[in-house]
Amino acid sequence: MASVNLDISFSARQVYLGNKVVTMNKPSPKSFWVQLKKRKVVRVALMYIVVAWIVLQVGEVVFEGLGMPPWSLTLLIILVFLGLPIALVLSWAYEVTPSGIRKDPAGDIETLTDIESIQENAPSIAVLPFDDMSERGDQGYFCEGIAEEILNALCKIANLRVASRVAAFQFGGKQADIKEIARKLGVQTVLEGSVRKSGETLRITTQLVNTIDGYHIWSRQYDRRLEDIFEIQEEIANSIAKALCVSLKHRGKITQQQVDPKAYDLFLRGLSYFARHTTQDNVYARQMFKQAIEIEPDYGRAWAGVAYTHGFEYMYFNASNVNLAEAKSTSEQALRLAPDLAESHVAAGIAYCMSQEYRKAEAEFEKAIELDQKDYEAWYFFGRTKVHEGDLERALRLFDRASKVRPEDFQSVLLQAQLYTSLGQQGKALEVTREGINRVRAVLELNPDDNRALNMGAFALLRLGQVEEAKQWMTTSMRNAPMDSIIQYNGACFFSLAGEAEKAIDCLENCLIKVGNISREWLEHDSDMDNIRDHPRYAKIVESFPD
Repeated sequence: MASVNLDISFSARQVYLGNKVVTMNKPSPKSFWVQLKKRKVVRVALMYIVVAWIVLQVGEVVFEGLGMPPWSLTLLIILVFLGLPIALVLSWAYEVTPSGIRKDPAGDIETLTDIESIQENAPSIAVLPFDDMSERGDQGYFCEGIAEEILNALCKIANLRVASRVAAFQFGGKQADIKEIARKLGVQTVLEGSVRKSGETLRITTQLVNTIDGYHIWSRQYDRRLEDIFEIQEEIANSIAKALCVSLKHRGKITQQQVDPKAYDLFLRGLSYFARHTTQDNVYARQMFKQAIEIEPDYGRAWAGVAYTHGFEYMYFNASNVNLAEAKSTSEQALRLAPDLAESHVAAGIAYCMSQEYRKAEAEFEKAIELDQKDYEAWYFFGRTKVHEGDLERALRLFDRASKVRPEDFQSVLLQAQLYTSLGQQGKALEVTREGINRVRAVLELNPDDNRALNMGAFALLRLGQVEEAKQWMTTSMRNAPMDSIIQYNGACFFSLAGEAEKAIDCLENCLIKVGNISREWLEHDSDMDNIRDHPRYAKIVESFPD
């Protein structure tokens, strides 16, 4: 979920690197050429030229035979030439899908190419979870939440590269060397700090450290009341931007909704639970968000949080009608109260996807990306929606965008390998698999117990022919997370690919009966299951789904 709502626009003209200003007046020709190919503009141009030549040849013969005036052929030539730019514009703005011709949102929202070209040389930062300096040491969730809010505020700055929460928070509570953190996260600076919370008073100490020499670039202490927490977060984000000489271009500043500090405290508790992505923690997160709403009934972010928990539970743990209905109703409330938050639209998009209302889901994800192009969840779940819909080529493009928004993410990369396999493009599947396994190993270096990395990494190893290590990773992840429906479902996919049909069916039945429901749409489009589709037990599983 996104956090502090600082609406900071992107300037494609200048990048500030220390005291040096790099001017970027033109987009990269290479990036532009890539966009032309992705949108099939080049293909359309070639096809148009061929067809135009045929039309002119036919016209020359037919017009003469019909005795038409000489200017008729001239008019035809003019119309053919005028049609070329129109065809190119239409091919840029529209795409042909299994559902027919539709407007390609890439023309409106996929400006990420410019962001990528800037980010290659942009200042970079990692925000570590703040230390809990409270007397009882029971404010870890609050310290983590404050750091996450600041991290998300910094993510709104287009020309600043920010290490994700997933990567940076692995160093929480560890006495790691700053240079080692910088090497593993690939950042130039690190923000660390501490929080002392006592009743209604706060002391937040922060320091921005240069990872090259270890010296402090900027530091500050804030002694405020709890109700000032929103102002503190914004001050820190703006101070860091100034310290790094990053240009902030506001499109019209939108401040975060001011709510009762007790409601905000409960909201941060909910975020802390939700980030763990387990069945029980998902329930705890929902309870915290609902308690926040009891204090602040119009707290849009808390409503979005509740919607997320129902959407995730339906998608991964329990696909009940109750969860689907709650996901839709609470996301509608979030949209009503916080229409300018990307996470409100992402939550609605997930709910619409689960109810197979794909057009509505697409509209919500497109709006989320319009509001925040760096929202990883918007790109990622938009991609998953297209997989449910069966539009695999569109899903590939969306997963690719997600992988660029979060450069250390392995999920969006490895899912591309699966889709390329489904499309019969084995070469591309191997290419992205190699990239994916490199990302997985980087994550496991930070956290060897990351079950998701072990689980999905097993597929990458299997595709690369490293079978024994692949089986070891898969078995370990399934043993560590016996009630995680995603991991158990992936176990079925893995053993199907490995040629162990009975074991694959066992995993699939276990996932369906004991762990949680399975998405029928995903199952039907999942090429990993091709090896067991003719198995009698597989047929019974498919028949068990309601029509």
